[in-house]
Amino acid sequence: MSAFRRRAGGAADAPTPKGVRSAPFIAPVPLLSTGIPALDDILCGGGILAGSVLTLVPCAGTANVSAAELGASARGGELGAVFNEQILAAADVYTDLFLSYVAAQGLASEHHCVVVGESASSFVTHLMGRVDDPEAPNLDRYVERTAEPETPAESLQRMKIAWRYDQPRPAPPPPPTLDPSFTTVFDLSKRISPLLLREAETNHTLTTSSLDTDHALTTAWHTIEQAAKHCQAVAAARKQAPVLRIVVRAFGSPVWMDKASPSDLVRFLLRLRALARSLSMPPADTDTPPIPCLVSVSLSSFLCSSQAQVNVIHRLLHASDACLGLSSFAATPGLCDVFPDFTGALRVFRTPAIGTLTNPSLRASVLRGMASGSAPGSQRGDGGAGGGENNLAFKVKRKRLAIEPLNLDTEGGVSERRTQPPASVSSMADKVPKDVHATPLASAPAEPRPVAAEEPRPAAADPAPTPAPQAPAPPKPFAGLQSLRQRGLALAKDRPPLLARPQDYEF
Repeated sequence: MSAFRRRAGGAADAPTPKGVRSAPFIAPVPLLSTGIPALDDILCGGGILAGSVLTLVPCAGTANVSAAELGASARGGELGAVFNEQILAAADVYTDLFLSYVAAQGLASEHHCVVVGESASSFVTHLMGRVDDPEAPNLDRYVERTAEPETPAESLQRMKIAWRYDQPRPAPPPPPTLDPSFTTVFDLSKRISPLLLREAETNHTLTTSSLDTDHALTTAWHTIEQAAKHCQAVAAARKQAPVLRIVVRAFGSPVWMDKASPSDLVRFLLRLRALARSLSMPPADTDTPPIPCLVSVSLSSFLCSSQAQVNVIHRLLHASDACLGLSSFAATPGLCDVFPDFTGALRVFRTPAIGTLTNPSLRASVLRGMASGSAPGSQRGDGGAGGGENNLAFKVKRKRLAIEPLNLDTEGGVSERRTQPPASVSSMADKVPKDVHATPLASAPAEPRPVAAEEPRPAAADPAPTPAPQAPAPPKPFAGLQSLRQRGLALAKDRPPLLARPQDYEF
């Protein structure tokens, strides 16, 4: 009888929650969405494994540093350190942007979201809205009309508006809302509906903690623990298990470091990782249903400053399952001219691999370009960012965020002409001769000169034929020791002596 038994759990027959789908590869946990389809492709080829800890790190320049150099002190003395801190502080905006996508996706999928960190309430209020959400009307532009008759002056003022815009036709009602898909499409030009936030707070699916107290780590852990217990109670009461998303904003900022040490930050992140694992993969001998959990953390640039004194970012990287570096081209001189179409660079330091022997991102991600094999000339060893990987960058447009491979234009550089020159310049360039010194600058064509008949020249005497080089004679076959001795004597006779005899010197 085989010792291996299939794990029989009641969660197999339970319906899949919204925003959750099974992994296309063998994995003990399902996949969740970060709200950015391109980021889902980078992490696990279509999502991120439940129970993972995703860390977003601010970087400088093109974020082309190894995992060992991440968080190291800047070179160049105090001036270099201050300049590096300003570059990293500019990248905090984009770590918050990526983190807001994760939180907005959780609210759109009706997941239990816990947001802790610096100004958590304001962070939730400024989340982006969905594409199909109707725009909130501006009540200041409309005036309530009364039944009183209009005066001639009011009528004249109203007639100044074009007749086609005076009383517009009411907009058609929005289509009925369908079940949200795995990834929701968001619009950066819209804000999340206040009614949605109020409804989430009423249903206890949204919890925020701004950490205004002195003991920030204790308060944050208490808030997260209460939300986890609430999800366990909900999972025990109904058949479908909820999904928990934990969002930690500006981790390591002075608000967190008021009465905490760098070791406390690492210990806190390890506790979050253990909590996410225990919820997503409960023990087999218990009847607790699995609760998919995702922890998303954005690190503050304060951890990279000289005041932090310890390279805690490198320690936090090893305590997380996935780590991405984000930089801003606007803060680095010259990068905006080299890459005018991109906002910043994206560096993959680590991708999650829970319950798998191989990293699923290496064989499933299309953007990273490592599915067919890595290049043999790479010398980096970052535990998942090997040779053959594409350089990635992101674009922040008016309505959406895009992640694409970072490449120069086909012209090959910034000094190349990328537009066609004017027609006048092209016509003048065609008239100018290619070789000015060799072409005479004459307005009229030169008259042809008469060519005299050439007299026959006497034929030169044929030079003496040079003898053809003779091919070397083939070696004679071996005919015994006598023949070998004769060959050696012949070679010694032709070769000059190395040491002359005393009688050969002349005095």
